[in-house]
Amino acid sequence: MLRLFATVANGLEDVAASEIERITGRSVAIGVGKVFFCGDEETIFKVNMLSRTVNRVMILLHHDRLDDISLDKIYSAAKLLNYRGIIDPNQSFAVRARRVGTHNFTSVDVASQVGQAIIDSYLKERGYRLRVNLDNPDIEFIAIVRNDEFILGLNTTGESLHKRHYRVYNHPAALNTTIASAMIMISGWRPDESMLDPMCGGGTIPIEAALTARTVPPGYFRMKDFAFLKFRFINLKAFDEVVSRTISAMNHEYSPIYGMDENGRYLEGAIMNAESAGVRDTISFMLGDATRLRNHLDFSPRYVVTNPPYGIRMRKGRMEPFYRGFLESLKEVAEGSTLTLITALRKKFLRAAEAAEISIVEKREVLHGEIRTTIFKCII
Repeated sequence: MLRLFATVANGLEDVAASEIERITGRSVAIGVGKVFFCGDEETIFKVNMLSRTVNRVMILLHHDRLDDISLDKIYSAAKLLNYRGIIDPNQSFAVRARRVGTHNFTSVDVASQVGQAIIDSYLKERGYRLRVNLDNPDIEFIAIVRNDEFILGLNTTGESLHKRHYRVYNHPAALNTTIASAMIMISGWRPDESMLDPMCGGGTIPIEAALTARTVPPGYFRMKDFAFLKFRFINLKAFDEVVSRTISAMNHEYSPIYGMDENGRYLEGAIMNAESAGVRDTISFMLGDATRLRNHLDFSPRYVVTNPPYGIRMRKGRMEPFYRGFLESLKEVAEGSTLTLITALRKKFLRAAEAAEISIVEKREVLHGEIRTTIFKCII
């Protein structure tokens, strides 16, 4: 049995944990920006293929708290590990490091020390000096230092799973796909009920909803790019079986999913992305203003999930009136519906919601890249 962990957006750990429990049937422990679980090779394949909310899946090599953490202690901890079953002498490797907290060293220092520890350990165990390749390594180790916590993992995923590979149009303020999927889960939406994203931009939310409805696994778009495909110690026949089962579970059912935006260029990009993802036929796109919904809708959406502008694409002084106008417009066409929304302007949205007499039933802080945001779930 392998010890594993997955990295997730801060604030969505519980959503990712619940999803992994559904996928694997195994219990999951929640950390900060990560979740921990156990499993076998098939678990690695299934979570990489099926999870919509995690960024990377790692084999956990070391996890400890180091008193008075230092580069020497990090080096010693990494050198004690045996890497002979992980990497072959003719394979290259790289170490990527992330650091959170106050330390007298940088993430670059951490990567350098861990890399040297791996080289020294392997040289002692097998008599070979491993090659470093920072651009295209065969094996990638991830070192995480958070305050006094040190974690070393083996990246089974490769580049982050939020890069779905169906995007052919990149919106200037695109929502992370894993956060979009988590918002859909938080909303409680089911594929047989109507969903609207009235500010859909490049189409991320409606596309992720459509992929969910059709049980198209996120890994479907990158089956040849997973890092574990280079692992010499893994039985890839089991991966072929996972792929076969997940593809056979896909369907082509229609779901009432709608995407709207007032910017025609963005809408064209959203349509291109939906076509690339293979879900154009189940998403209805329309040009329209989210503050004048009754002019555009001939139905009442049961669920609204959206990522409105929050001061990057629009001047911040206009945001509170904009939010209020949107909420009042939504009440006109979809009273009683569920709204799930993400914004970096928490206070402005709270004031707008109070003015529009919107009931907020859940809110959570989420780190979207480097931006601190809040996801609100409301009853209109």
